[in-house]
Amino acid sequence: MKLTSGQRLICDRVINVFETGTIKGKYGAISIYRDGPNLIRQVTYGRSQTTEYGNLRQLVDMYAKAGGIYSNDLKSYVPLIGNTALVDNEPFKDLLRKAGNEDPIMRATQDRFFDQVYFQPAEKWADANGFTLPLSMLVIYDSFIHSGRILDFLRARFAEMPPSRGGDEKRWISQYADARHKWLSTHSRSDLRASSYRTKDLVREIARGNWGLSNLPVIANGTPVDDQGAGAKVAAPAIPKVAMDEPIPFLGEVESAARSPAADADVAELAVSPSAPITFNPAQDRATTLRTLGASVGVSEAVERLLAYRDRYRPTSNPRYWAVVNFGLHSAKPRLFVFDCVAGVVSSHLCAHGRGSEGPADDGYAEDFSNGDGSNCTSLGIYHCDVTYMGGNGKSLYLDGLEPTNSAARARHIVMHGATYVSPEVIHSTGRIGRSLGCPAIEMGDVEKVIPKLLGGSLLIHWKP
Repeated sequence: MKLTSGQRLICDRVINVFETGTIKGKYGAISIYRDGPNLIRQVTYGRSQTTEYGNLRQLVDMYAKAGGIYSNDLKSYVPLIGNTALVDNEPFKDLLRKAGNEDPIMRATQDRFFDQVYFQPAEKWADANGFTLPLSMLVIYDSFIHSGRILDFLRARFAEMPPSRGGDEKRWISQYADARHKWLSTHSRSDLRASSYRTKDLVREIARGNWGLSNLPVIANGTPVDDQGAGAKVAAPAIPKVAMDEPIPFLGEVESAARSPAADADVAELAVSPSAPITFNPAQDRATTLRTLGASVGVSEAVERLLAYRDRYRPTSNPRYWAVVNFGLHSAKPRLFVFDCVAGVVSSHLCAHGRGSEGPADDGYAEDFSNGDGSNCTSLGIYHCDVTYMGGNGKSLYLDGLEPTNSAARARHIVMHGATYVSPEVIHSTGRIGRSLGCPAIEMGDVEKVIPKLLGGSLLIHWKP
């Protein structure tokens, strides 16, 4: 199944809201569920909530080997997880909370882990059964996250075959979502009934015909989810509170909606790769193409700013290449998007922010921006991509700041250049890429892929939704 980065982002954000109530997810969240073997209590942890008797051991082992702040402390617990009850082990739970809340390596590890253990198996199942639509993937992914798999006993409740066996995709997904919603909403256990908000939301998106996840926002348990900035909470039907058998400490330990642990899955590294080409009509003009490409990666607002600047100040300019750096994304994710308005493709690349932009959380997100000399900050705004030169970092691209927020770019020597601290290897070892002195530094291997396209007049915007 081929999802655009925007569609994948919507899937992840909806699941994050379903699991921990926030779009970005609570990496340090701990819940206590009565869904272990023989319905015993167990720890459930992380951004998308994995279980003590399911895959928590695998997650903690990955983190221990990644060399995080709390890796040595958690290493001794690895052989115990799933073999010795840790649900009431406060030092263990406290370490998990601290790692998730304080260590970017744990957050990066969770991102890899939940992709490998839940999303990839869901995607593999979808591909094997002939599903192709983004909303289908969200329905399937939610079933893998919440129930560990596509539930066979629910499949037996309707006659439609999957697409690979001649069935209609939309009808199958509709019937599976309906069957799962009826099962959850009428379950004898109150905690499972309480979780039916997720299937109610999925059934609503099916009724809206939102198969491409393009009718935004998607409302997930009352929270608007789109492919750009974070949504704000809106009114939603009340979800029944569930009984608790112990006080709720920081981040909450709640007896809540049960799930079945997902089956073990082999772990493979998540590669950082360019976005796939989208469908392109060569007859359309470049502005229309740019808007289509921008929407595919969730940067429509930034693209409109670029076009508005061009239309006002450079109405005769019509470059083939344009670029957006979305500093709302974590530095471990490709966030420089280069748009080819002739070929109709977008490529994505890692890109550093300035060390002064890190903010007090020091978590891999750019929070503070400045045009001041010596600030070591990234400057937001639109840039003219000028000429190249050979400097200490090899081929580099001069950038001219065109707005009050980045007017000092030349004086500050803000340029695009390659850097060894921008690489998947650095992400693997630290959970993030390194930081620059304010320059949009990229991978050394991407210099010849990016700079020759932008030099000589392309427009670039540093943007945060």
